[in-house]
Amino acid sequence: MHEIIECIYFFWVRREASIVNGEVMLSADRFPLVREIGWHRVDALYTHPDRVVEYHVFLFVVRGRMQVIEDGITYWVSGNEHLFLKSGLHHWGEPVTEPGTEWYWIHFNLPIGERLHYREHAPLLKLDYLQPDHYQYLIPMPKHGSSPFHTGLEARLKTLAADCRSPGEHIMTHVSLRVCELFLELQKAMNQKDQGGQYSKTDTIAGRVISYLMLHTEEDFDSVKLAEHMKLNYSYLSAAFKKQTGQTIVEAHTRLRMGKAIEMMRNGTLNVSEISYGLGYRNPYYFSRVFKNVLGESPSLYMRHFYKM
Repeated sequence: MHEIIECIYFFWVRREASIVNGEVMLSADRFPLVREIGWHRVDALYTHPDRVVEYHVFLFVVRGRMQVIEDGITYWVSGNEHLFLKSGLHHWGEPVTEPGTEWYWIHFNLPIGERLHYREHAPLLKLDYLQPDHYQYLIPMPKHGSSPFHTGLEARLKTLAADCRSPGEHIMTHVSLRVCELFLELQKAMNQKDQGGQYSKTDTIAGRVISYLMLHTEEDFDSVKLAEHMKLNYSYLSAAFKKQTGQTIVEAHTRLRMGKAIEMMRNGTLNVSEISYGLGYRNPYYFSRVFKNVLGESPSLYMRHFYKM
């Protein structure tokens, strides 16, 4: 039996998201643009097509076992497992995919904003402010594997494939948004599986450092006091924090202080000088310069964004 469900979405993009070592990277400010979704079953030994395509591929094997070779690396995808294939990489197969194997696929493009710098670390709400650049970061998709989340994928993919054939206004935008949600849920499930449902030691350090810094936003940063509080070497703390957040501890402390300044602007009637002194900045002009470096505009201009009683 052979069934193909095709839903071509004619949307051309100029650039694809960055890929590192075969990883497909979503960007948080764009959603995947679905080209087609399909289902296939083979009743004899099957060979995956030998090709290079200008779109990414998501494969989910429902039953059986499928072989795909990408850029010389062999992947065996069994039932309830997925595989992401990168746009522009050569992939192919040998005549070894088992009879009875069934799988779904999604072909999609990943538009990325031109002239934008995308961070490799997801922002932390305590450190980052909800401005447009908050969403300019990359989200790596797990290359291959399975998790408890995968047990419900067949039903979701079947519905998505059927919806592709349904007439309706903006149908492919709706489908693409749901595919984006599916990918994000899959990424979260795989991360939890890899960590055994627990935070890594580095994550724990970053969280503890932020908690400490939040209690000391009204004073200058002191690396000695932080190291003593954490009972760890500061060089180790600094490296672990940078790896997890993409920011230095000093940068994080500064951003937390500016966040506190925004909170004071929003909830009070203090002027710039009073906010400066309240955060431990002895010189309001220096505080204003730091604020502008972080937020892109002066405190007095920023205060105009808020509604005042």
